[in-house]
Amino acid sequence: MAQDFLEDYGKKFCILPWMHMATYTDGTALLCCLAQPTDDKRLNLNNATIDGVWNSYYWKDARKEMLEGKALKACMHCWKEEAAGIRSHRMNENNLWAKKLGREYIDELIKSTKEDGSLDQDVITLDLRLGNTCNVQCVMCRPTDSSKWVRDAEKIKDLNVDNPVVKHDWEWKLQDHKKNNYEWAADDEFWHEEISPLLPGMRHFIFAGGEPLYLKNHKRFLKLCVESGHAEHIELRYHTNGTLMPDDIIELWSNFKFVELMLSIDGIGNMNKWLRYPTDWNIVHKTLDKVEQAPDNIVGKVLCTVSALNIWYLPDFAEFLFSKNYKKIGIHDHEGMFHPGVLHFPQYMCAKVLPQGMKDTITQKIDDFTLKYPSKNKVQELKTMTAFMNSEDHSDKWPALNQYIRTIDQMRKTDFKQDFVELYEIWGKYEV
Repeated sequence: MAQDFLEDYGKKFCILPWMHMATYTDGTALLCCLAQPTDDKRLNLNNATIDGVWNSYYWKDARKEMLEGKALKACMHCWKEEAAGIRSHRMNENNLWAKKLGREYIDELIKSTKEDGSLDQDVITLDLRLGNTCNVQCVMCRPTDSSKWVRDAEKIKDLNVDNPVVKHDWEWKLQDHKKNNYEWAADDEFWHEEISPLLPGMRHFIFAGGEPLYLKNHKRFLKLCVESGHAEHIELRYHTNGTLMPDDIIELWSNFKFVELMLSIDGIGNMNKWLRYPTDWNIVHKTLDKVEQAPDNIVGKVLCTVSALNIWYLPDFAEFLFSKNYKKIGIHDHEGMFHPGVLHFPQYMCAKVLPQGMKDTITQKIDDFTLKYPSKNKVQELKTMTAFMNSEDHSDKWPALNQYIRTIDQMRKTDFKQDFVELYEIWGKYEV
């Protein structure tokens, strides 16, 4: 693999602190999209500059500790996934940037790190979660991630007074939302004074939300990149729910070096609607077709968030995508299949909460599916999902998941049993 030479810097090394910065929806600066945040309010783009964060004590210490071979606490998601045999975000990003930048560039970059961990080179890749404005209320989500949850979060809390796990989870989610400020991404000054000066050296932007395609500032920024002549050397990646694909945005994208659309879809038809409420499957399906017909520099991947609610259906979802025979969606490195990402939180929705009997049945179904496609490496990687599921027993939270499902159905007037009929034939044996 291209990343092999990065292992020379240690098994806990990640290239991202030398080139990348991510944000959360409230402006909190992160080492990457999966990194745990600190409680330091100085590392927030509502009151700090990108340059100030880039050589803050936190980023400097992260670089020094990685070069010393230490496992950063902020990187716990990657360590857990690698321990379960899953190819982590760290591994994927190391491989990606080793290919793009080459050994000589990266070796020089590491060598240029000063004794205190600071760097003179500016950030060249930014992952911006542009606030919590969203049109979807995903079942695993919260108000800090989606404005659609703001109104209903109180309902969830009040409907779960008898279940302390769910009740306390939503109390925390509400408190977290109320203390946050999402205005940083809507401020024209941020785009003109913070982002525009970085464009000459910028290699890559990742946009997420909320739903990034909703924001007017984002569209104006794309126009600025095109009009300034910088679009041709910038790659874009989006995390989007597949309900929006405006033609004028596609036209702007056609001017960029490369655009990758990460389409968050967790199942087929009403299953996706239940999980990512209230997405219309016909619209999502049309979005997939639209990506297929887009200019050559635009490609798509389907990202599937794997939880206790859909792990049973992974083979069915893969078969659906295979049947479509897409040429531009998931083809380059996913063999026409989705990219699975495990859900860690909330814990009562993680696949680890399932009773052992259900885990055994699901494991068998996925094992049988991998036998059907022995030459497809991405199909074989589904075994890492069951390995993660089986790695720990969190079934003490199984009652909380069942209560949460009932609460969702009561609030939305949906029916989990009807939308997940095949799964419920197994689920119902263990329901509490």
